[in-house]
Amino acid sequence: MKPVPGGTGFAAMINSVLWRSPIHNNQRFLRSLKMRFWWTLILLLYFTGSSAQLPGQAAERSQKLLELLQSAAWPAANALLSPDLAKKIDAAQLEVIWQGLQVAQGDLQKVGELVMRERNKQQYYYRQLDFVKSSVRLELQFNARWEITSLRLQPLSDEQLYLPPAYDHPEKYQEYSMRVRHDSIVLPAILTLPKDCKACAVVLLLHDMGPQDKDHSIGPTKMFRDLAVGLAAEGIASLRYDKRTFRYGPELMADLRVLNFENEVIEDALAAIQLLRTVSEIDTQRISLIGLGFGGMLAGHVASRSPLPIRHVLAVGSSPRPLPDQLLDQYIQLLSAEMGFAAMQAAVQQLERQTQLAKSFKLSADLPADSLPLQLPAPYWQRLQKFDPLAGYWHTDAALWFVRGGNDYQSQTGDLELWEMRLLGRSKVRFSTLPQLNHLLMPATDSISPTKAYQKQNNVDAAALKAISDWLE
Repeated sequence: MKPVPGGTGFAAMINSVLWRSPIHNNQRFLRSLKMRFWWTLILLLYFTGSSAQLPGQAAERSQKLLELLQSAAWPAANALLSPDLAKKIDAAQLEVIWQGLQVAQGDLQKVGELVMRERNKQQYYYRQLDFVKSSVRLELQFNARWEITSLRLQPLSDEQLYLPPAYDHPEKYQEYSMRVRHDSIVLPAILTLPKDCKACAVVLLLHDMGPQDKDHSIGPTKMFRDLAVGLAAEGIASLRYDKRTFRYGPELMADLRVLNFENEVIEDALAAIQLLRTVSEIDTQRISLIGLGFGGMLAGHVASRSPLPIRHVLAVGSSPRPLPDQLLDQYIQLLSAEMGFAAMQAAVQQLERQTQLAKSFKLSADLPADSLPLQLPAPYWQRLQKFDPLAGYWHTDAALWFVRGGNDYQSQTGDLELWEMRLLGRSKVRFSTLPQLNHLLMPATDSISPTKAYQKQNNVDAAALKAISDWLE
């Protein structure tokens, strides 16, 4: 199986930042829009293992790369990359990325000294790049032939860097670029296969609300990537892909009336399951789903309509309550962390009015979208009114596990109890609260407010990941 070149281009990344957050109107998300630019800009290019390197040779190679980029010698710069990386980011993509970076941040003013750090027995080389408007960090890795095997541009602060978890062992898995296709929709995907995978179990990862990339990147966290590499270390394959609203955000924004949960999530999930038929290394009788938040609400319907049998469904931080009610709770928690009780009353009252309108069976299709949650048009909410998240779970034979982090502000304690009550009598189902974990199954502390929970480097909890892999097996 050969990797297929990936990437959506700098222009698509810039456009997608206009519609990234799951709660579009909240003041905190508007204030953090500049920061979200960097999250969108991070180039996670997967690498092979590297041996110990000498900083002199690394410095020479990194300096050469920057000189070629500065002189617009795109093919020559691409030639410095390893064959695998060169397939994922070709000369044209290098041009778009570098020129887009200069448009956003101004000309490059200064290049810092090379610094080497070791993580998980891997050597990483960093250089600070000072542009007119801000500074970024260039991160590189090399193989034994001094070809560049990993290239990232990241925010400068250590707290804003994604760091691979301790259970990420690149020697234990391989990753392949794929495409999830539904009609004219084409979504970049990553298949993660354990080494020597033969008839492996496989997991499909389903996104939460809002446009999300294949790694489910939020700040310096990448929940889906953590799950993929952690499960691979336990012998379980996975498939993750860019959500349609991430890949086609600007096009969908042109006419949001066509957007609904069916074409936002379910169609592409079913197409991804079909794609798994083409992977000879996996056992198509051992397919499981992991859905986060909104993905967990819809996972039962995906399982019940799947063209292949679904063995397990794990719903993380999900709720069977109407989506407008869930969003209102999230708004209140976020606002209460930003302002006092009195100051937030007007905002909460407006959100309550929007929630009631979205739930009303008298909702008019012509009602302006700015009167409704997330500024999504009335047809989106009209269709959701008819959606029952429980129905799919009753119509699949999959084993079910509903999990909630004890510090999850995006779902409530009562949500887990509501799942349990409404699935009373169903076999092969369990419910768990994992203390001290947040919505992304990452460690959380009471000292971190909801608004800052995803602004610090973090990874999926190793114990939670091991429990998931044991259950899947």
